[in-house]
Amino acid sequence: GQNFSPFIDNSELFDIGFRFRGTLLDKLGYDFAFIKGGIKGSNGYAATIDPRLTYNFKYVENTENIGNYDFTEGYLRYYTELNKNMNLAVELGREKMSFGYGYSGKLILSADHPDFDFFKIDFKYGIFSFTSWQASTVGVFSRIRDSNYTKYIATNQGKLSFKNLFDLAIGESIIYSGRGLDLAYVNPFIFYKFVEMSLQDRDNAAAWIEMETHFIKNLEFQGTFFIDDDPFGNLSDLNNFINKTGYQLAMFWYTPFGISDLSFVAEYTRIRPYVYSHYNPEDTYTSWNQILGQSIGPNSDQIYTRLAYNFNEWIRSEIDYVHIRHGDNIYDAQGQLVFNAGGDPFVSHRDNVDPVDIKFLDGERINTDIYSIDLRFEPVRQLFFDFVYKETLRRDVIRDTSSDSGYGYLMMRFVL
Repeated sequence: GQNFSPFIDNSELFDIGFRFRGTLLDKLGYDFAFIKGGIKGSNGYAATIDPRLTYNFKYVENTENIGNYDFTEGYLRYYTELNKNMNLAVELGREKMSFGYGYSGKLILSADHPDFDFFKIDFKYGIFSFTSWQASTVGVFSRIRDSNYTKYIATNQGKLSFKNLFDLAIGESIIYSGRGLDLAYVNPFIFYKFVEMSLQDRDNAAAWIEMETHFIKNLEFQGTFFIDDDPFGNLSDLNNFINKTGYQLAMFWYTPFGISDLSFVAEYTRIRPYVYSHYNPEDTYTSWNQILGQSIGPNSDQIYTRLAYNFNEWIRSEIDYVHIRHGDNIYDAQGQLVFNAGGDPFVSHRDNVDPVDIKFLDGERINTDIYSIDLRFEPVRQLFFDFVYKETLRRDVIRDTSSDSGYGYLMMRFVL
């Protein structure tokens, strides 16, 4: 990888690993993977090439003579058909978890975060499906070992799937810390928010409703409405900081205007101030320094478009354009918080300090435009070459300053 504007910093990443996966007795699936890598050149720039490094312990700790990193994941999954049109799967594992809809990044669980350790149940009967899982992860990294902590996430979601029409899902989650696994949240047949209140309202609750259509050939629409904590008592006052809500609307169009092998995606995301934050900083909707949901964060909106074309079975291309508006918190020259615009998931609303009413995109306005191109070649089966170039234009509207950065990388991957 090379940073082109300005023309500084380059990194080379080398890694090797293995993966074993298969099925035993037609019921038990298994997967085990491990990767170990090293870095040559700029250690700091390496995370630009591979953003996963920002939450990799060996990379962040950086105590050895060369930059290095490792990733490991695996699971056991038992699947059985209980009856006609009824099946059950139980899984215990460690891997990234993606949950909900969204093309640029999901509001609920984007998978742009560290692996979760989890136990999951999937049940399906006819048009109804239900998912329940318990997961654990970690908080913000600290070099003081006693300051590091574990946080838990419990999630339930029910979905109705009407063939050739649409899918409709309703779900909820709880994030908590400061204690071990709470049996109150292990129960899948319960409303988490009501349980959370009975446990003295100390945890971070979220809920959502989402839909995806299937009734138009080659064209689907998605919508997600996300609720962080409990805004229902103040829905009439849309500027109240308690209204921590977000929504995402998207469309996917395959073979637009009859052009074969072409696809087009358009998506709009809007996230109100203070979403993903919590008065207890250990219960924010984050892992390490990463938001579990959409990475643009609170007090932001985004327009995302993607055009992808497959030239043939071994050459694929993708062009993305992203426009992001963000209202950042304002700090003075000494780094002290002057105005809390709700733009940082790690900074919650402060009672009797921050205003009750907060306008969307208030604070220090940052506008960002991102252009990227990705070309993938597979000249031989299981041998991949990826070339990626990304240009980012960032403008601070309040200070009337701007910056431009661009980088690219070439990746070769060979799978035996």
